Amino acid sequence: MDFGLDGKVAFITGAGHGIGRMFALSFAKEGTAVAIADINQQWAEQAASEIVELGGKALAIPFDVSDQEQVNDAIQKTARQLGQIDVLINDAVSPYLTGSLEELGDTEWDDNFRINVKGSFYCIKAVAPLMKERRYGKIINMASIVGRRGSVVPTSAAYAASKAGIMAITSSAARELGPYNINVNAMAPGQIDTPRWRDARTDEQIERTIQGTALKRMGRPEDLAGLALLLASDASSFITGQTITVDGGSLCM
Repeated sequence: MDFGLDGKVAFITGAGHGIGRMFALSFAKEGTAVAIADINQQWAEQAASEIVELGGKALAIPFDVSDQEQVNDAIQKTARQLGQIDVLINDAVSPYLTGSLEELGDTEWDDNFRINVKGSFYCIKAVAPLMKERRYGKIINMASIVGRRGSVVPTSAAYAASKAGIMAITSSAARELGPYNINVNAMAPGQIDTPRWRDARTDEQIERTIQGTALKRMGRPEDLAGLALLLASDASSFITGQTITVDGGSLCM
């Protein structure tokens, strides 16, 4: 399918590794110029170099998504060097994903809201004027099914609560930015098989997760790519304010 993203520009946070890196590569293959925004400069530069080597266009943007001034600078730098920003994907996430209620402290709780929620807010706030001026934009936030149903240890309540906040931001931004032809949606993945997710769980917990899906398998980062491309394309021009679940049928079990 041709998503019509050739010549577009995407700003993707957390794009130096994991799911964010997969998004960056998927968009680059569609002809989209990608700003690789990540707090780890080495990861950002490596991902950008890989895209360039594959014949794509990429810009490494090392920054802290929870620092409003750095976010503003990163958005402006991308617009200057790549010409515009058509797509924003908020994928940066706190490293504090696990822990029981009794184990959680202020550091873990605050970091989830500082990066997951405030970081997404800062990026939307920074890119909105550019998109409003052009009367065009696609914003995709990363929520989670635990934002709908709550978490089960080892996933922490702080992470779940922050993802519920992402859903609320998505709906609010969609209402506010809709008159400017800006679509704002969120993806709510289920259990995606990444090294960080797998390392926090026992073999028994992993198998229980697999059996808890209708498709009887774990999700892969690539399973999220198609929806991200669709939401970034004009094929989804009448979809906004939605949090779309991608969980292999976990919630229907």
